[in-house]
Amino acid sequence: MMFLRRLLHRFRKQARVRTIRHTFSFATLAALSLVATVLLTDTTSYIRLEAPERSVAAGDSFSVYVYAGAHRSVNAVDIAVSFPSNQVEVTGIDTGESVISLWTQDPYVEGSQVILRGGTFRKGFVGEHQVARINFKANTGGRAEFSVSETTLLAGDGNGSEVDEIADTPILVVGVSEDGILSGDVAISFITDIDGDGNVSLADVNEFMRAWRNRQWLYDFNQDRRMNFTDFAIILADSFFN
Repeated sequence: MMFLRRLLHRFRKQARVRTIRHTFSFATLAALSLVATVLLTDTTSYIRLEAPERSVAAGDSFSVYVYAGAHRSVNAVDIAVSFPSNQVEVTGIDTGESVISLWTQDPYVEGSQVILRGGTFRKGFVGEHQVARINFKANTGGRAEFSVSETTLLAGDGNGSEVDEIADTPILVVGVSEDGILSGDVAISFITDIDGDGNVSLADVNEFMRAWRNRQWLYDFNQDRRMNFTDFAIILADSFFN
């Protein structure tokens, strides 16, 4: 028990420093929401969005990368990525480094979604691979949210079986500023704010514990590609200091 208290005390101090550093950085450059990393396990596949530039100015260009992680062989994907068409516009879709080698139709924009539909030869792929890079231009300031609204992964088992063990995909947020001033509706949040309500509370801790008990390794707060006791200590610490 004494060891646990010391460990939690150490992580509370680190969480306080981390929170201050992030708040200063985001308030100076741009505000954005951090999301928990979805990890590939032996029982779960996923689609992940990543944006190297998480803060941009109106008029700037930026990219959102789409990755697929497969825990068993996948040879076909059908993915819809939603974006705020009133804030950003698609300027191109790059598939030069895609794991998908045969597109049923070239990736296209339909309303406020980018449709990615295609497959690979033979049995497909396992592990994480890039599906596409979507290029955007930011038009207006605010909180620009991107999410995977539809996902179908088909197994390379010769039967076209649908992979249904797909982890929930968190929302990717890009903060867009106008003339260096952030729009008022962009909020800073903690990486441990699982439910996205702006606070790290008992509800977030309970969700973390639910995933832990069910062996759904979804929350990797220190990004060491593991969900373990360290992540538990971090969310507990943030619940005290948020």
